[in-house]
Parts: sequence; C-alpha cells; structure tokens
Amino acid sequence: MQRLAMDGERVVNGSLIFSVLLCAAIIAMGGALSQFEIIPHPEDGFVYEWQLAEPTAWGQLTAWLGFAIHQALIWGTIAYAQSRYSKRDYGRNLRPVNLWAIGINFVFIALHYLQTLFFYDGIAQDLPSWTAQFAVALMLIIVLGMENQRRGLFFGRKVGFRRAFTDGLRRYHGYFFSFAVIYTFWFHPMAPTWGHLIGFVHVVLVMTQGSLMFLRVHLNKRWMFLLEILVLPHAAQVALNQGNDIWPMFFFGFAAIFLVTQMHGLRLKPWVRQAFYASFLLLTLYVYLVLREPYQVNEVARIPLIEYLTLFVMYWIYVVGAWVGSRIRALTAFEAGGLS
Repeated sequence: MQRLAMDGERVVNGSLIFSVLLCAAIIAMGGALSQFEIIPHPEDGFVYEWQLAEPTAWGQLTAWLGFAIHQALIWGTIAYAQSRYSKRDYGRNLRPVNLWAIGINFVFIALHYLQTLFFYDGIAQDLPSWTAQFAVALMLIIVLGMENQRRGLFFGRKVGFRRAFTDGLRRYHGYFFSFAVIYTFWFHPMAPTWGHLIGFVHVVLVMTQGSLMFLRVHLNKRWMFLLEILVLPHAAQVALNQGNDIWPMFFFGFAAIFLVTQMHGLRLKPWVRQAFYASFLLLTLYVYLVLREPYQVNEVARIPLIEYLTLFVMYWIYVVGAWVGSRIRALTAFEAGGLS
C-alpha cells in the first residue's frame, strides 16, 4: 500500500481551520433555531438552559442514537489501534485507523449540526448539567496525573505516584477522553452563544487529538497545552453567559492551575514565568479589592483544590485496590498450594 502523504501536523492545522468554519456555520444557523421554544432562563446555574420547553421523542432519540453510535465507533478505532501499535510505533504520517477516526468524527459533527437544526435538543434534556462538567473536569485531572513525570505537579516538582498508576492512565485514557468529549458534544445543541462556540472549538480539537493516536503530533506538548488551556475561556464565558457572578472562580481557578502546573511543561524562560505570576497577582488584587469583596478571594483556590484533591483520591483508591488485589492473589496462591 502506498504510504499516506498527509502527516498529523497538517491535520492539526486543518482542525483549527475547520473549528472556525464550524463556528461560522453555527452562527449562520442561529436564525433558524429561533423557531424552537426553550425553557426560561433558570435562576439555578446548574439547570441547563438550552433545552426545549416541550421535549420531543425525535429530538431525544436522534441525540441519544448519535451519541451512542459515535461513541461505539470511536472506541472501536481505539481498540483496533491498541491491538496493532505500541509506544514504539509512533510515526509522522497518518495510518488508516487515523483516517477512520477523523472520518467518523467529521460525519457525526455534520449529523449533530443537522440534528440541532431539525430537533434542537441534545442529551441534556435527560441529564443534569453537572455530568458534562464533571466529565470534562475529570479528563483534565487525568491529564495532570499523566503529565506528572514530565512537568511535575507543583511548580515543576514531581509527585511520587507509582508507575503502574500513571501507566494505567496512559493506556486507558483514550477510552475515557473520547467518552468525555463525545458525551459533552452531544449534551449540547449547537447554539450560537460564545460559550457554546468556544466549547465546540474545544471538543473538535480534542476529537482531532484522539484521532491522531500513535502519531508524533499526538505527543506535541504545545498542542496538548492548547487543549488543556481552552477550558479557561470556555468556562469563564459560560458563567458570564448565564449571568453567574462566579466567573472569577473559573477564570482564576484555571489560571492558577496553569501557573502551578501547566506552564512548567512549556520550557518558558524564567522572566516569562515571573511575568505570568506578577500579572496573575495584580489582576487578582484588582478584582478582589475593586470589583468584588476581599473575602471572596477563596474562589481562586476552589477549582485547583478540587482537581488536585481528586487526583490524589484517585491515586489512593488505586493504591488500596492494588493492595487488596495483591492480598487476594496471595491468598488464592496459598490455598492452591495447600490443595496440591
């Protein structure tokens, strides 16, 4: 078979262009969506606003079928790729499995666009909004654990997680990441708000990353950082769209994670890191001394505490599970030896 000419970097560049074009198409569809009556703006920020006031059977059926088939097909490409390739096989040029994954995602992006146009509702009609937020948050937490050995967890310092724990995250992260992003993708209709648009840019890029499995660009650190940091403008903008007064919690919370962990994998010059620290401090002082009350500064620590604590909880669940598993294996071996 003739070697595929297209490399992963061209696909990354193409995905950036495609995500912008998708946003333009969503904006162009906005007028047609005005025919749908959605629920009134809720006072509770955890109630998802963009769902039909009167759900339809076709809307729910098409959303759930789209999610389920999309998810199953992508999981199939991951399983196939892992059965054929290993970490020694990372190359530059696309393989057939990469093309399959890209094609599947493209088809279902187009189908979700049409599904929104004709039926509006995503799977949010049947599920609470925190589930989509939790799925994305857990994806970001897993990235923190996976990248610990490369960039550290706290200001470049590594945490001594067992290698089996981080190896397990790397081996199975594709299945969970694809679930998180496809779940989020089908949770929302393609509504033309800034929060939705940034979110759809993010999920398209994460889908692209998942499609580039076992390629060198999949490990490109600046590309990976872009996928992590896009949650900051998305989360802050969604809070602003919903009229929530807690946008600083999202903005400063994810900015703090950038300062504590993410930027230490970018090989920035010391003066650049110092400039980021100073900018964060000055902006925090301005917001919490001028725009808000000083006691509200605890918002800055909420998201970092949740993410880092969740990672350590996951790790200790693994440690306890590994210990229990070893005891069971030892007991089984002892009993087997006694019977022989």
